[in-house]
Amino acid sequence: MSYKQTSAMLTSWKKQEDLDFLDRVSSVPLQQSLRHLQAAFTNFFSGRAKYLNFKKKRNGGSAEFTKSAFKWKDGLVYLAIGCRTITD
Repeated sequence: MSYKQTSAMLTSWKKQEDLDFLDRVSSVPLQQSLRHLQAAFTNFFSGRAKYLNFKKKRNGGSAEFTKSAFKWKDGLVYLAIGCRTITD
């Protein structure tokens, strides 16, 4: 599956009632995780990496945001996460 296909699937998943939590967060880290997944499988199938190991929840988490997920105003950085904006 390509990134384009998984991104389209994500869009349809956001419309499902049982997966509505996906629509409550910013789409930026969700799309970025799809890009990372695509790169990992590409590397695996081309022989540059071993099969994927999924991270455990207990090991902490991280998110990667693109430039469009930030806003700088009056000396504060605003990070878009769904309907809210965090300033701390």
